[in-house]
Amino acid sequence: MASILFMNSPVLADNFQVSFEVANEMNKSELIKEMEKLLPYLRNHLNNQILSISIGISENIKEETIFSSPEKYQHLLKINPVLDTLRKTFKLDF
Repeated sequence: MASILFMNSPVLADNFQVSFEVANEMNKSELIKEMEKLLPYLRNHLNNQILSISIGISENIKEETIFSSPEKYQHLLKINPVLDTLRKTFKLDF
């Protein structure tokens, strides 16, 4: 749950409405399941009984899925361009 919550910052809207964006439907269902415990805790400790939380799916957070070896290599090449020099030096293939 902590990793899901660290993906994006919550936004406080009018009337104590907290909006939170997640990457996919699975993350949303996990947060909804945990809201049964989290929301009463927050309401009690913040002394605010009208606090509510809405969870949406953000198109900007979607994770890129990499399956094949060429896709993995291209992804790593974006992170570290020197990897191509290493591949050429040792005449490596993927």
